[in-house]
Amino acid sequence: MLSRVITPWAAVVMGVMGIAMLLAMLLTMLMVVSGCDRTADDGGVLVVYSAGPRGLAEAVCRAFSEESGVRIELFSATSGQIMAKLEAEKYNPRADVVVLASQFGAEWLKRERRLLAYVPMAVETTVPQWHDPDGFYHATSAAAVGIAVHADFHHDALEWSDFFNGHFPGRAIMPAPSRSGSSADFVLSYLLAHSDRGWADFSAARSHGLEIAGANSQAITNLLIGSHHAVFGAVDYLILREVARGEPIVMHFPDSGAALVRRPIAILSTTRVPELAKNFVDFYFDESAQQEIAARHLLPARTDVAVSDVRAGTPLSREMIADMDDAMAHQRTILRRFQYEIERAVIPPRADPDRTPARETLP
Repeated sequence: MLSRVITPWAAVVMGVMGIAMLLAMLLTMLMVVSGCDRTADDGGVLVVYSAGPRGLAEAVCRAFSEESGVRIELFSATSGQIMAKLEAEKYNPRADVVVLASQFGAEWLKRERRLLAYVPMAVETTVPQWHDPDGFYHATSAAAVGIAVHADFHHDALEWSDFFNGHFPGRAIMPAPSRSGSSADFVLSYLLAHSDRGWADFSAARSHGLEIAGANSQAITNLLIGSHHAVFGAVDYLILREVARGEPIVMHFPDSGAALVRRPIAILSTTRVPELAKNFVDFYFDESAQQEIAARHLLPARTDVAVSDVRAGTPLSREMIADMDDAMAHQRTILRRFQYEIERAVIPPRADPDRTPARETLP
């Protein structure tokens, strides 16, 4: 049963970083778009907490502010950091609107009765399966989680199992679920689908050299500089951005399935400016905002907005489906167990005399 004291994301973040470090980090990541800090008497400021990409959040907030004249206070961070901040402010709430990179996070807030139901004006132009049927949150976009691989190591039949059984010849790294909402959703979806075998798979991958460290950006940097040759559980829009820049990497989705991570927007039930919040949610589904989303290589929610050229050339595989009730019932247990048994565990490497060392494989 879910704890009512702290979210799974907050528990993971606080456990890793410590409360003092977390608060220091939160303070440094605060940015005000076209305005000043909010006070108790300043009801004209809209406070938005948004997961990345930060450039997208800043662009949408700036465009809304310029069009409406509304001042926006934006806090941009990872989904885990946002959930931790929401918990820290539970009894003195500040946020009006939240944009997460995890549908499971939005569902948790809904079940905690912390969201205000609202259906955006342009919702009929979007993918209906992406949204909460009760209208408490709606996905502005989505991203898929697959395998990012250096072009020299890519082949069309590449599968998750190649990393579990040690057949991938290079060095692989995975974003930490404790630092990445998309990675957490992928781990949750995979383990719910495969149960005990899934745990054995991840343990085997670690024993074959899979490293788990940092957020998406850290894992991708390691791929770009050549210290690793694949990112296992990579979120696609960040990889497609690098592909568009000419980097020799491939975004690959195994035929066995990939996780589709929906990125919902929701209004907090404690908002002091509900009409401004509703207007902002509407704006996120406006054609111009959805085009900005597509330009960042995300999948836009609106079906009448074209995806970027590089995404159009990257076909998706079938989606890993996770039951929402199962996810809500087990996410905290799964993510905490993964952190201690897989992410932070010291797992002895398996001897494999037939495997070519990764450093000798590159030309």
